[in-house]
Amino acid sequence: MRIRYKKWARPELEASKFYEDEPEKWKGRWKEHFAKQDQPLMLELGCGKGQFISKLALENQNVNYLAIDLVDAMLGLAKRNIEEEYQNAKIEPQNVMLTRFDIERIGLILDQKDMVERIYINFCNPWPKGKHRKKRLTHTRQLEKYKQFLKEDGEIYFKTDDDRII
Repeated sequence: MRIRYKKWARPELEASKFYEDEPEKWKGRWKEHFAKQDQPLMLELGCGKGQFISKLALENQNVNYLAIDLVDAMLGLAKRNIEEEYQNAKIEPQNVMLTRFDIERIGLILDQKDMVERIYINFCNPWPKGKHRKKRLTHTRQLEKYKQFLKEDGEIYFKTDDDRII
C-alpha cells in the first residue's frame, strides 16, 4: 500500500511513550519495555495503519504487543489509532509498542530470549511476480528467521486476500 508522506508522523512518533526508535537496543529484552513484564509477547509484522493491533491490544490487556512497520507515515497513523481506541476506553496504552524496522532484518531486533508466542501477518504486500517471491513475509527464508524468536509451540496467524502469495 502506498501512502503519502506525513510530515507530522516522525515528530509524533518520537514524542510517543509507546514508540521505540532504536529497536536494536532491546534485542533479547523486549519484555522489559512493557509495564507488565511477565505477560506473553506477541508480534504484528507490517502493522500498517494499526487498526488490527489497536483493537487487539485493547481487548487483551494481559498480553504485550510489538507492532513493526517500515514506513513512518503508517506508524504515525497506527499511533493515532491506538491512542483513539485507548482514549475511548479511558485507559493508557501500556501493553503495546510500535517500532520502525525492516522485517527482512528482524533477527537484529529479536532473538530467543524474547520468546514471542504469536506472530500476526495481515494482508502484507503480496509481491505477486515470481522474481519477487523472496521479498514475501511468508517466504521460507523469512519463516526460518521467525524461528529464532518464536516459542517452540508458538503460532503464526496469517491473513490474506491474495491466493498467489502462499
